Amino acid sequence: MPRTYCSLRFPPAMTGLTITMASFVAFCLGMAQPLAAETLQDAVRAAVTANPTGRAANADVKASALELLQLRRDFQPRLRLHGEVGAQRYDDPERLAPDDNRDTKFNREIGLTAELTLFDGYRRTNRIYRNASRLDEAIFGLLDASETMALNAVETYVDVARHARLLEVANRNIARHNEIARQVDDLVDGDRLPVSARFEVQDRLLAARLSRLDVERAMADARARYRAVIGHDPGGMRPVPAVENLPLTKEDLVLRSLRNSFRLKESGQKIAQTRFQHAITTADEKPQVTLQAGVRAGRDIGGTSGSESDAFVGVRLDWELFAGGRDARRRALQARVLEAEAERQKVVREVREMAERSWNAYHTSIERTVLLDRRVAAARKTSAQYRDQFRAGTRSMLDVLDAERTFFNVLFDNVSAKAAFTFNQYRMLAAQSRLAAHFGIEPADVPLEPDFTARAQDARRATAIFDTEIRALK
Repeated sequence: MPRTYCSLRFPPAMTGLTITMASFVAFCLGMAQPLAAETLQDAVRAAVTANPTGRAANADVKASALELLQLRRDFQPRLRLHGEVGAQRYDDPERLAPDDNRDTKFNREIGLTAELTLFDGYRRTNRIYRNASRLDEAIFGLLDASETMALNAVETYVDVARHARLLEVANRNIARHNEIARQVDDLVDGDRLPVSARFEVQDRLLAARLSRLDVERAMADARARYRAVIGHDPGGMRPVPAVENLPLTKEDLVLRSLRNSFRLKESGQKIAQTRFQHAITTADEKPQVTLQAGVRAGRDIGGTSGSESDAFVGVRLDWELFAGGRDARRRALQARVLEAEAERQKVVREVREMAERSWNAYHTSIERTVLLDRRVAAARKTSAQYRDQFRAGTRSMLDVLDAERTFFNVLFDNVSAKAAFTFNQYRMLAAQSRLAAHFGIEPADVPLEPDFTARAQDARRATAIFDTEIRALK
């Protein structure tokens, strides 16, 4: 048999509470499995990397990166080749010679025109900033999706292990009732108990079997969810390791969560995008300057006979000095900024709430586990003493059955409480957006750091962001 280690750690404030050693060792041994069993880390890795939700978020990152890179075209010259072939007939005696006037000619023309935007009211620059912010938002969304998927994986893993332990408890309960039923049969046959005692025991035995049936159904549901989240059937379950270095106070957990939350950082990028969009939309209020050059060659153009060609180069200025609705447009853009800021405040409250509820659940599960351990020890002793007293004739059969039912219910609750305590440790990591990193899992196929907005704004030229190497996009 492989050696299994299992440990629970409590904050210093809880040192006065201890878990009954016998119950704790029994719980650890109950979860011992062969070394080939799937670990929690393997299960989480499978969920984060193979689940369709994670793949969709990863595809969003790649699409956002490509949308940023395609903006390079706005800073490069645009070449346009144009040509024309057709029949023309002009009646313009003042401009055309008599031989050309009212003469149908087949004109041919081909030309090449180049354009380069010199100034566009900073529209292109702000489009880079906006798309860089969108890429950062997509990366933060991927990271947040990885946290959510990792937490779902932990929950399903712990839940399958919990139901396996509950099934053991349910089977033990049936075995105990079968043992009591055999004792009662002997006593009924010896005329020491009435026949009705046999019926009472059979009723309790059927109730125990119904309880096991409920556990088996819940176990099947837990395994189905495991397949949906992890992507394959659960095998053997390894012990779930305890989490170290958890915050010691609720305030510390809240501060860490607000500082590290990927959801909060994602919502911050939405605010930045609305501001960049404001600058993009109002760029038409500034002059637009374009450098243009081109060459053209043709024959029989404009009604005149013969060949002609020309070339040109120059700067074009366009400036829309007035257009209606600009004031309303600015106010609408400002309202969008306020909307994004309000949405971020909503996320702040949700992140704070999750952190506080995770803390509350964690510490409640500690106290609940301690108290239930004590109840399990007391119920076990009571059940054993009642059986001895029943054999001695000082306790009734109903007392024994009631004691056995109490022991089963308390042990049942204790298994769930230990599973909740284990899960709530990882839930606290998820509240801080540290769960995927805790398992050493890369949330994406490519190492993209969410710093594109800052890099674009800090560079001397916004176009420097196009020099970024994104290996996964090759």
